[in-house]
This record gives sequence, C-alpha cells and structure tokens, in this order.
Amino acid sequence: MLAAVWLAAGSGTALAEPKAETDLQFAGGSGLAAGHPGDVGIEEHPSVVFVERFEGTLDDILERWENVSGRDTFSLSEDIPPAAPGGTSLQMTHTGGEGTGGHLYRRLLPGYDKLHWRFYVKFDRDIGPLHHTPRIGGINPSSPWPMGGAGSRPRGDSEFRVGVGPHYGPESSWDYYVYWQEMRGSPPAGRTWGNGFIRNPELEFYRDRWICVEVMVKLNRPGESDGELALWIDGEQVSHLGPGFPRGTWIWDKFHPGHPGPGVRWSEEAGGREEIPGDLPFEGFNWRTSEDLNINFVWLLLYITRAEQGHRGQVWFDHIVVAEDYIGPIREAQ
Repeated sequence: MLAAVWLAAGSGTALAEPKAETDLQFAGGSGLAAGHPGDVGIEEHPSVVFVERFEGTLDDILERWENVSGRDTFSLSEDIPPAAPGGTSLQMTHTGGEGTGGHLYRRLLPGYDKLHWRFYVKFDRDIGPLHHTPRIGGINPSSPWPMGGAGSRPRGDSEFRVGVGPHYGPESSWDYYVYWQEMRGSPPAGRTWGNGFIRNPELEFYRDRWICVEVMVKLNRPGESDGELALWIDGEQVSHLGPGFPRGTWIWDKFHPGHPGPGVRWSEEAGGREEIPGDLPFEGFNWRTSEDLNINFVWLLLYITRAEQGHRGQVWFDHIVVAEDYIGPIREAQ
C-alpha cells in the first residue's frame, strides 16, 4: 500500500503524513479498476457514476456529453493507453490562430459529496502552452453548460471548480487550479486566479506518453473546513490536503507544502502585501456554505491561448471513470 507523503519542492524529502485512518482511506491500494481488467464491466459497480471509453462514432460520443465546444477540434484515434483493450481514444487538435481549443461537459446528477475522477491523457511532444485543462466541480443550481468567471471568487453557495494538469507557466509540473470561496489573491491587485497546492517541480509533466490521472474531491460539512483534495499520477499518490495536513506556507495564491515560511498574502484591509507565518498545518477546504452545492459536473477541457500562428498541438483522452471510491489505473486483462 502506498503511503501518502508530501515532498518539499525540489528536496525529495518526506515531510508529513496524515492520520492513519486518512492514509488508509486514500492510499493507492488496488482500486475499483483492479476488479475489472481492461475496465470491462466497471460501469456495473455500484460506486461508479459515469464511464466514457470513447468508442463508437464521433457523433455517438458527443451525444453522451451535454455541452460541446470546438467540434472541429475532435477526432478519433487508434492511439490508446497500453493496458486498454483495443479501440479508440479522443484526439483534440489545436491550431494556433484558429480559436482556443474545445471542450466536453456533462452533469453528474443528482450530485455527490465525494467523487474520484480518473482519466488517461497524452500530450503531444510539441503541444503549445496549456492555459486550462480538465476540471471537476459543482454549480448550484446545476447547469447544462460550464459557468464561472475568470479572476472572480465564487460564492460558497453557488460554485467551486478544481482543475488539474500541468500548471500554466514555464515549470510544466503537475498542480491543481482551484476556484473556491476562500481562494487567496495575488498581486498586483489581489485578483483571485486559480489557487495551486502542490508546487513541486520534481512532479514532472511528461509529453508523448499516456498518463493516468485521478483526482479526489471531498466536500466539507457547511460551517466546517473539513473538505479534502487528493491527486494520483499513474497510481502514485502525489498530493493529499485536508484539515490539518500537510504543513506548509501560503505565498500569495499558492500553498507550498513543506515550505518553512514566512508567507505572504494580499490584504484587502491594507490594500497590498502582508507577511504571514509559514510552516503551519493546512486549514482544510471550506468548499461550500450550503449542502445544495455539491459535485455535479466534469469538464474535459483543452484551452490554449498563446500558441504561435499555425502551430498544431494535440492531446488525447481515454478511459474516463467517475466513482465514489478510489479507481486506480487500468488493470491489464490476462
């Protein structure tokens, strides 16, 4: 069983572990996929909410999603994850100067208080600078299309969203991109862009190979900061945050596990920079103020804004599973 640890950025040093029961709950383990080699029949498990293998015609696939943008960017490919049984994956192609990409969006009704979302993704070796990548979250009331404004803090009774992917910038390492009611601001004017919580340059963003990504969101009880967030890459748990763990430091709109401090925040009262203590236990997520807000959508998103004119970049997706329990990588059929 994998132990959940958090690494100081660049150090490779294990810093802290959650309580034993938390570690057991979200350790890699075998997962739902282990009991369904090749993911065959996994949709029949009572914990599973949604499955998409990208099989059939492109029209059939797009009909299974409520909102489709950039239809001309989609095609089917025979390039599939190594352990997946034969078939096709979804290929998204972006050309610089011809829009920003495309998306598939669907609701997960009636909504859930905890979900795991596993998907396989492969990035072209020459992919342009990625601005936004897949997201899971909640909108109250539920919406048949994506919502939410860039740079604005959502209300605790209306919305939250969790992106996961190589974070925007030159470092190209995996992180979250989170909009929530307690998100921190950044200079120069305290604008609330997506918050990050990993900040580990050693968590490399690989190109030109399939990657198994799984994110877990657990909502809080309204009035409590007991929500959680976790991430697995290729079956290895690389992040887990919750009430009291891990220790780290807020620097503007990013939480840095293992950072000794001090930290800094944007102070609304002072209208500028304020130094704050560091090396403190993470406070947990206060995702919502109302139980009417729950996890009720997934959003498969490719959004590129700074590719050179005519530059072509491709991303492939396959074997999406959404479930209430840990899923894990595809188990190869014998």
